[in-house]
Amino acid sequence: MKAVLAPTQGGTALRARLLAVLVAVLTLAGTGLTWWLSLRSQQDAQRQMVARTEQRAMQLADAMSGQMDMLLAGIDVALQQLRRAWVDGTPQDFDERARAVVAALPPGAASHVTVVGADGQTLYNNLGSGEKVNVADREHFRVHLDGADRLHVGAAVRSRLAGGRWTFIVNRPLLRDGRFAGTMNVSIPSDFIAARLARLALSEHDVVALVDRDGSFLARSRDLERAMGRRLPAERPFLLDRDAERGLFRVPGEADGIERIYGWRRLPATGLVAVVGLSEANALAPLATRSGRERLVLQALTAAALLFGVVIALLLWQSARRQLALERSERRYRMLLDSAPDAIFVTRSGRFMYLNPAALKLFGADDAAQLLGRPVLERIHPDDHAAVNERRQRLLGDRVAVPPLAERYLRLDGSVVDVEVTAAPYADEPGLSTQVVVRDITERRQAERALQQLAGELEQRVEERTAALRAARDEAEAANRAKSEFLSRMSHELRTPLNAILGFGQLLELESAGDARAAGRVREILAAGRHLLTLINEVLDLSRIEAGQMEVSLEPVPLAPLLADCGTLVQPLAAARQVVVELPDAAAAAGATVRADRTRLKQVLLNLLGNAVKYNREGGRVQLTLQADGEAWRIAIADQGPGLDAAQQARLFRPFERLDAAAAGIEGTGIGLAISQRLVELMHGTIGVTSAPGQGSVFWFRLPRAKPAAPAAANGDGDEAAPGGAPAMGSDRCVLYIEDNPSNLRLVEDIVAMRPRWRLCAAETPAAGLTLARTLRPDLVLLDIHLPEMDGFAVLRALREDAQLRGTPVVAVSANAMPADIARGEAAGFDDYLTKPLVVARLLALLDRHAGAADGPGG
Repeated sequence: MKAVLAPTQGGTALRARLLAVLVAVLTLAGTGLTWWLSLRSQQDAQRQMVARTEQRAMQLADAMSGQMDMLLAGIDVALQQLRRAWVDGTPQDFDERARAVVAALPPGAASHVTVVGADGQTLYNNLGSGEKVNVADREHFRVHLDGADRLHVGAAVRSRLAGGRWTFIVNRPLLRDGRFAGTMNVSIPSDFIAARLARLALSEHDVVALVDRDGSFLARSRDLERAMGRRLPAERPFLLDRDAERGLFRVPGEADGIERIYGWRRLPATGLVAVVGLSEANALAPLATRSGRERLVLQALTAAALLFGVVIALLLWQSARRQLALERSERRYRMLLDSAPDAIFVTRSGRFMYLNPAALKLFGADDAAQLLGRPVLERIHPDDHAAVNERRQRLLGDRVAVPPLAERYLRLDGSVVDVEVTAAPYADEPGLSTQVVVRDITERRQAERALQQLAGELEQRVEERTAALRAARDEAEAANRAKSEFLSRMSHELRTPLNAILGFGQLLELESAGDARAAGRVREILAAGRHLLTLINEVLDLSRIEAGQMEVSLEPVPLAPLLADCGTLVQPLAAARQVVVELPDAAAAAGATVRADRTRLKQVLLNLLGNAVKYNREGGRVQLTLQADGEAWRIAIADQGPGLDAAQQARLFRPFERLDAAAAGIEGTGIGLAISQRLVELMHGTIGVTSAPGQGSVFWFRLPRAKPAAPAAANGDGDEAAPGGAPAMGSDRCVLYIEDNPSNLRLVEDIVAMRPRWRLCAAETPAAGLTLARTLRPDLVLLDIHLPEMDGFAVLRALREDAQLRGTPVVAVSANAMPADIARGEAAGFDDYLTKPLVVARLLALLDRHAGAADGPGG
């Protein structure tokens, strides 16, 4: 038997050794192939990464060349404007034009403007320097001697006029009758171009440069001082082939030696080259990181493959000892069960057959005999019996493991423990058994319950916080309503006494026309009253703006008629101070339309023009200019006053800030500029000031452009009328005035007396007014809003409900002058709304208009 078995055993061992060698060879071959494929993949990825970097470099170069083309085009437009101004105008006008053109360019784009004569001698520079320089030997001068009209960009040099900064000249020739007469030059700082190049926000090792036709740097986004004055090697592609438009190359940087992938694009108009260099190391950094990760993974896989091969070989070498291995495996399995942290037990027919130590500990047993053979349901909470029976039926029927189920177990001492149970069928010799794995989840359940409690508390706190925020919102809304009511009441209370002051003052002015002394006193009263009214309006405007209650009605507003109107209004003040006010001519302002509130825009213009006159020197000049600024119009008002330093400019737009105006005796409140700033911002514009001590000030604001509106039909219903120009007729018209203030009644009585055709009937209470209206059937009703017993709106409703009075014109006369008050009056159905203080001329015009309407076409 042994003789027969020996060769069999030897053959089995040989086959096992051969299989082990084969497994080792296959493992090594597979590992080698995997490494080779990985290297090929990395090389392909590197080529793709380089290609993407080259594409990005070209895209950035194209974008930068486009930006430089736009900038040079803008400078070329400026050069042509300056050239026309030099040829057609005077040196003084040219200086102003040059400064304006430089100011219109992007900030810092132009260092200075120079004009060079035909002999190469500088004739002008806008820096105010008297130094004369001869540039007849400079390339940017000699290139124009042939008389051709072209834009030229010169090489970068250190400019003496610009304090030694690196600049390059952009110029065009001056031509007179087709002959060369010099050059018009704009100096562009290299550091300005460098800053624009740096806006690409590349990495710290990437670079963007603007290169001249000969290879010298005009600007570089980094290391500017090191790069300026250097010339690139002649083997650069854009220097070898001057007709090439764009391309790529890879070389170390000329200024810093960093390896980069360069994309370049030639500017067609000037021949300049925009170059973008992307660091090759930065571009390949993600690939290197990924390659490192892949190498680690590959090493792990290689180690795993080798380990797998070794394990298979060992298993093959040990195939003759399989039974021993099985026994050892069984012992290891039992050790795992005994040392497992989870409770594991085996059941048969619903009774315990085996429990590991963790299961004994879970049930609180000291010995397995306490549980073996006992029904499992004894140790399960009664509430979970139904779920356990259902799971057991599924195990017996389907003979597959069931998902984990949360249950409650009973310890031997009667305490309850929360567990998670996983069960699977287990086949043994006697029949079908069940293997159960149990994990104690008591701590997790406690954490979940704590989390639920915390969530409930958090929800309660959120509700409490929401209620507090709601209460705060309601309180803020109530405060806002109170503020609105206060503003309306203050407007009414302040305007009511002013109505008598200004109204009787206007009447006294008319009566004292022959007495110069009395007329002067009346004018002082009216001036003081109107000044007080202005202060009230400005303070209320500021309060409404800060309360967020100022509303603007935005519409297309043509600037030409508005500027002319403002110039006419400010002219008397300018004449008194002998100040000349210059406005754009009608042709320059034609077609200029902004999107704004017409009334508020006029308020801003009058405020700025009035300040420019008041704070100017005697005999000075105020100049208003209008300029297109992108998608907006820029209006600037320049004066020749003392100017402002930086500290004064910082305080300028604060409410009630007058700087030193009070000490100088200049009238004002110090809130006009604050209101102007907020009004401009409400109209989606910006406002600012440019000033220096001793050089005057320029106040400017920008408003969005708008398409011109269709022309409106002329309105023939003017409100103003000369106080004394009424027709002399008999008193055949009745006006009823319902007013509880005696001084206001007397004022309107005196005004109506100036129109003999009208007679006034007055009532101090709403009831008396309604009775008179039904008795007299007046031709016109003047109605105060604030009345005892019932307000003016209620009186208006009563008049409109009376069939005989429904068509009678009713005009509100009220000190409620807030826009919301006027809008409410219009919505209520008043035919007109007069605000106190009354303007005598407007009330007289109203009387004349309604007298004419009553006469009809044949009147």
